[in-house]
Amino acid sequence: MHTRHLVPELMDDPELDIAEHQLALAGLRLINQWSGTAKRIAAEINALIKMRKLKHCRILDLGCGSGDIACDVASRIANHHPISVTGWDFSETAVAQATANRDRRLAPTKHACEVRFECRNALDTSLAAQKPRPFDIVYCSLFLHHFTDGQSLELLARMASLAEHALVVDDLIRSRRGWLLAQSGCRLLSRSPIVHFDGPQSVRAAFTISEIREIAADAGLHPISVRRCWPMRFLLRWERTE
Repeated sequence: MHTRHLVPELMDDPELDIAEHQLALAGLRLINQWSGTAKRIAAEINALIKMRKLKHCRILDLGCGSGDIACDVASRIANHHPISVTGWDFSETAVAQATANRDRRLAPTKHACEVRFECRNALDTSLAAQKPRPFDIVYCSLFLHHFTDGQSLELLARMASLAEHALVVDDLIRSRRGWLLAQSGCRLLSRSPIVHFDGPQSVRAAFTISEIREIAADAGLHPISVRRCWPMRFLLRWERTE
């Protein structure tokens, strides 16, 4: 797996049957729980909130899917800090399910947080260069690998333009071991044939650590930290210094 192999993932098909889409989203939910994704992202954001001394943190989840990560991150962070979380996804099916998940999991809520979901395209050029910046921290999970190198560079720059303080990226590392893990894990954790295809394909489309460092640098993100995480993932963090 020396180079990225990008082919359209089945869950990205706008004509995908709603029932099949929902089954795939349910499978992705289990995979994220098993991977500890929300816990890892929430810990990173909590640390940033404390370091930056933010009284009320505005958080954006790009490519939020069914909203499970956003809801889990919100409940974990709101135990300690007042926050608002917005999730963007281009799929109306995903946004509808995310809103239903929010209503089921967070309402009525004891947490000092607001969570909402909107149908938006992350690469929409009208979203850039807003002043004041509409969010404090922007993150994405299992999202960046869907795009070409050029689009990924553009997306990182877009995330930085929307974030007053920091951005966080959680995604897969391309490797033979990661591909084998995806092959077995997706079949153990989901009945969805879409997940069975998209999981291993996501690894083939993912970046290596050196590749993501290079793209982040080309996007103007300096300095960054990138660390390896379970299972065969990386966590990238950039903080605004200006």
